[in-house]
Amino acid sequence: MKRGLQYTSPAGVAKWCWITKPNYKWDADGEFSVTLVLDKEDAKPFIETIEDQIDELVSDLKSEGKKKVKEAPRPYQDEEDDDGNPTGAVQFKFKSKAKAKPRIPLYDSQGTPMENIEVWSGSKLRVSSWLNPYVAPIGAGISMRLRAIQVLDLVSGGANGMEGFGFETEEEGYVRRDEDVSKESVSESEETTDEMDSEEDF
Repeated sequence: MKRGLQYTSPAGVAKWCWITKPNYKWDADGEFSVTLVLDKEDAKPFIETIEDQIDELVSDLKSEGKKKVKEAPRPYQDEEDDDGNPTGAVQFKFKSKAKAKPRIPLYDSQGTPMENIEVWSGSKLRVSSWLNPYVAPIGAGISMRLRAIQVLDLVSGGANGMEGFGFETEEEGYVRRDEDVSKESVSESEETTDEMDSEEDF
């Protein structure tokens, strides 16, 4: 049976991103994962590669004497919005057991290793994976083992950042200045003094 193929994805946008620390919700040993969203046109070569790998796997199994081969669900699917309508993009799911791979190597756009940096959904990434053939009760298929990631555009902070609340950068408007910070410090100090004076009255 085929042993697999290394493949590096085109650049896409990260979704449901667990790459700087493992997710233990569904696996007690922890699992790294990321869903990468690609435009349909950009996704075509990737889909063709996956389908070629599945065709070869099925062919190998039939040559071994299996007359009928059930195929497992694909590791990609059309992206849908909250109402279940296709967005025109395709999403690919990569994952890796934390027990087998305790750290996912991260690199910036210039190939410099990244450490101690949170990478969140919305980041633009390229993903290096191992297209791994398998045969299981759900059928014969290809899983995409997460090997390494190149970060082309970093989003860090997730839902706690400005974008997480639905805000966008405005060209005009208030911009916080150093003197404003000083005024805030003075104001806080005065409030603290007033509170202490009030407490002493009792």
